[in-house]
Amino acid sequence: MKFFFFIILLFFLQSNLISNSPPFEFGKVSQEDLEVEYFRNKYPDEPAVIIGDIADCRFTFNNNSGRFQFVFVRKIRFMVLKEEGLGYGDFSIPFYESANGREEILRFRAHVYNLDGNRVNRTRIRPRQGFENDLGNNWKELVFAFPDVRVGSLIEVRYEIVSDYLFNMRSWRFQHEIPIMHSEYNVNLPSFFLYMARFKGLFELDVNEQTSSLQNFRYTRQITQYGQQREGQSFNISAYSTHFRWAAKNLDGLKKQPYTDNINNYLGRIFFEMTSEQFPDQKPIHYTTTWEDAARYILNHRSFGQYLLDARAATSSLAMENDSDDKKKQVDRALKAIHERVSWNRDASFLADRSPERVLSDGSGNSSEINLLLVSLLRNLGLESYPVALSTVENGELFSDAPTISQWNYVVAQVRLPGEEPMLLDATTAFPHAGYLPQRAINGRGRIFDSQVNEWVNLENNISFNLHKAYEIELDPNGNLEGTLVYTWKDFGAYSILQELPTADNHRLLDEFIDETGARINDILLEPAIADSDTLTVTLKANFRIPAYAQVLDGEMIIPGLLFESRRVNPFTSEERLYPLVFPYNASYSYSFSLKLPDNATVDYLPEQKSRRWGRFSHQFNFLEKEGAVSITGVVENHTRTVDASLYVSFRNYMNRLSEDNSDHIIIKL
Repeated sequence: MKFFFFIILLFFLQSNLISNSPPFEFGKVSQEDLEVEYFRNKYPDEPAVIIGDIADCRFTFNNNSGRFQFVFVRKIRFMVLKEEGLGYGDFSIPFYESANGREEILRFRAHVYNLDGNRVNRTRIRPRQGFENDLGNNWKELVFAFPDVRVGSLIEVRYEIVSDYLFNMRSWRFQHEIPIMHSEYNVNLPSFFLYMARFKGLFELDVNEQTSSLQNFRYTRQITQYGQQREGQSFNISAYSTHFRWAAKNLDGLKKQPYTDNINNYLGRIFFEMTSEQFPDQKPIHYTTTWEDAARYILNHRSFGQYLLDARAATSSLAMENDSDDKKKQVDRALKAIHERVSWNRDASFLADRSPERVLSDGSGNSSEINLLLVSLLRNLGLESYPVALSTVENGELFSDAPTISQWNYVVAQVRLPGEEPMLLDATTAFPHAGYLPQRAINGRGRIFDSQVNEWVNLENNISFNLHKAYEIELDPNGNLEGTLVYTWKDFGAYSILQELPTADNHRLLDEFIDETGARINDILLEPAIADSDTLTVTLKANFRIPAYAQVLDGEMIIPGLLFESRRVNPFTSEERLYPLVFPYNASYSYSFSLKLPDNATVDYLPEQKSRRWGRFSHQFNFLEKEGAVSITGVVENHTRTVDASLYVSFRNYMNRLSEDNSDHIIIKL
């Protein structure tokens, strides 16, 4: 039988010749290698530079475990150029661990080199100097704080990862936030395994090449006969292997700019997803060839599909306590019941670690355990409910719309009530509310995995942040302000504020106001949330005094035209942008001032109305003189989350005009 290997590449790049010689030899450093001024001149604004980052990945068969493994070998060298780059002396190695075992980190070696006079001093770091940190979703990391790191230090690291988890074949990041002189990834793939490879980047690779050859494998397979396991039988086979080599040279660092969701979404990288595998005399096993394959795998997984089935029995008693006939109230009570019985342990996970009974008994769980319990409880109530898998903002956007089982790291619930739009729910938050998700989960699209429903879900349907600020103020002849404020958050704005309350007192909500004005606050009253006609509302009231707020000069007082709502600084200062702007939500900010003037004072100058629009962004400011008072109103709105990089210059110009419209003043004559 002939075995063929296919890897589907969603990019076609011109392959150019690049030297096969590595950019450095591990363990050998000369005085010339430590010439920090050379790198400073080459990268004058950078805190550090990566000289070389090279990895090789190959597959082997482990006869002891009877399984194929991949071996990932990496070596990296970088130099610290400024004080700001000292943090690169903290190095971490992520690895996967589940109930079935863990990836092994082997042959770790690391050195820190410093030039003291004409002498090259080397500090060696041992593996035992690292400590483990839990990243959630079955991922951990081995973390090192390298000693003796200073400006001019040269750091190099080498390690191997041996893994049974073939679906986690290491992806590769070519680009970083600091420059990299040489980045290279080599993969030797046998024809037993089919992967989908996807490349994303704002550059073209210098090398994209592949060569094929026959490779001999010896592996052992258990034989079943008449329902009985026999001893493993060894096979010697020759199969095609394909060696892939990808490399990029002299890449600039890609810096995080204001309003970036996750910079890792835009750094050039290649990602692998196992789609299927086939061994001699065996039927192929499909994992992500289609979305149906992915759903079948997930629903058969003991930590997802089986957990969901077991949770039906575990939540049956909770369903009996929910005796309302109103389906909306049933949803609210179910959400409250799970939230009160199980607190979130801060682990963002796609898979359950423990049984439903254990989670309920312990009173804490990860995001999958909690929200799968919620789905099961809703189903026990006779409601149509589904689990929705997603990738959080911190985890990054989905690499593509192709089928995947490895990119998810979070689960929420969806419920569908007759005659209403489907609602998303998350019981992990401090104040859960049907129809809203926390900011961490609002990241493009999620996917329902169910035997009957297998479809995309928009996670950004209900993210309108509405805030109105109302001020009643008196201005005295000495320029002091005194009055009351009322802040009203609605919809997603109210939901977001509620999530902040358990970690801060009510003054926390006025921190920005206090910092900008020096206001003295008293009599704060935070009214509870009100859910009326599906509108969630939170109201904050307070009294305040701001001494010497107005500038008093030669019988005149000068105050900002929009008072403390003036925003004169445009955060978008860079000349260009290579990736889109991403705002956390759609927003509508409005405010109103009623400013009572001192006795016998008159308005000498009042700004004219300001009104501008750019795409789905707009603002309008109105100024009106009344008898003995000034009325000011303003609205600033954006009705989209993203602005494409190609529109950045035009958008920045609009923001400059917004800053200009915020810069006018009111002049009062005493």
